[in-house]
Amino acid sequence: MSLLLNGLSGLSASQKVLEVASQNIANLNTPGYTRQDAVLMSRGGGSDRLSSGNGVEVTAIRRIADDYRVATLWRASSQFGYDDRMQTLVQQVEGIVGSDELSVNKGLDTLFAAFNAATEAPQSIATRQQILASASALADRFNQLAHNLDIQQRQIDEQAVAMTASINSQTASIARLNERIADVQARGGNTAQLQDQRDLAIKELAGHMELRTQAFPDGRVNVTLSSGQPLVLGNKSATLDFSGGTLSLELEGQNFPVDQPGGEMGALLTYRDVTLADIRGRLNTQAQDLADQINNQLAAGFDLNGNPGAALFQYDPASPSGTLELNPAITPEELAFIGDDGSGNPVGGSGDNSNLLDVVALKTGFYDNFSGLVGDIAIGSAQAQAQADASQSLLHDAQNQRDSVSGVNQDEEAIRLMTFTQAYQANAKVISTADQVFNTLLGMF
Repeated sequence: MSLLLNGLSGLSASQKVLEVASQNIANLNTPGYTRQDAVLMSRGGGSDRLSSGNGVEVTAIRRIADDYRVATLWRASSQFGYDDRMQTLVQQVEGIVGSDELSVNKGLDTLFAAFNAATEAPQSIATRQQILASASALADRFNQLAHNLDIQQRQIDEQAVAMTASINSQTASIARLNERIADVQARGGNTAQLQDQRDLAIKELAGHMELRTQAFPDGRVNVTLSSGQPLVLGNKSATLDFSGGTLSLELEGQNFPVDQPGGEMGALLTYRDVTLADIRGRLNTQAQDLADQINNQLAAGFDLNGNPGAALFQYDPASPSGTLELNPAITPEELAFIGDDGSGNPVGGSGDNSNLLDVVALKTGFYDNFSGLVGDIAIGSAQAQAQADASQSLLHDAQNQRDSVSGVNQDEEAIRLMTFTQAYQANAKVISTADQVFNTLLGMF
């Protein structure tokens, strides 16, 4: 009987291995799939010293995974999510600030070209009107830049809101999978597919935020932010909220502030609060300096009527670049090109341009300020691109490291199919032989 039982056990074990191999091959291109392996164990022969054994059995279907490599993949996903989103945002603002249509330096060229033209005939109303038109056009460039920066900030907030909803969906899914995995494992079932789904959900979540995980013997996994705030505890998931421009978590009635979540969400907030705020601040300073310096210099001179110069620009100090505009009350005659003789009187008549020359001399500083801003953004863009490329390479390496252990190798599975197909046939032959032996014994009686 042991011959027959051995053959039957081998036949059953070979069939189970072939089923596992077929499952692996079927999921060769399934994202996040972790290959499985049938664990074979020889059955003991009992107390009889002449017993060779009682065949073989499949004791478990093992999921081949390396927790360290999986965690490394999740960390690489978080870093790439951060760097890739940051690169996209910086490239967007580079396109805005560096565009010819909105270039402040081109507007300065036009304005100071008009100032230079006026030096030859400072009393000419036509050249003065051209200065006013050019000043208005330059102010419009500042306004458009500020408006586009406002649009980008609104887009960032909208992206953060959408990402918050996605994160909440993913954490809820992980919590549900935790519950199902614990239940199936408690009943002795195979949780491999559920674990694959959970790992894939955690990987997607890691792209949005930097995570830490803790596994438990019952199969559940707790997920927290790198700074410790809980996202998933067992079968409970936190709710992320983005309101008033800030992030917070709520779990079981407790609220947790979130300052730097990492991942794509962290890139959105860091860019908005640091990079974009710096660009906006520098642009506001430049608009204010331009207006103040030109206005102050014009105030030091006299207009065609012999009156102290009027302001060319005006703005709201709360947002100089967004509100800069030509002084609506100024007339061409009120442009103060005549210099001061040092005692508070005009140095000459309507043909004097000494104060105008002082205005023209201001140009270089304005150029340097905006060129510096454009240059710094370009450098930041190049650095962000390099960082994103490096992160992508690390993510690719981490994925390959994970797949080298957990991925399906088509050649290996093909060899396994051949090996256990032959084993199946051999065990069938054993059963056939046992049948012949049994029939021979019956024939003897």
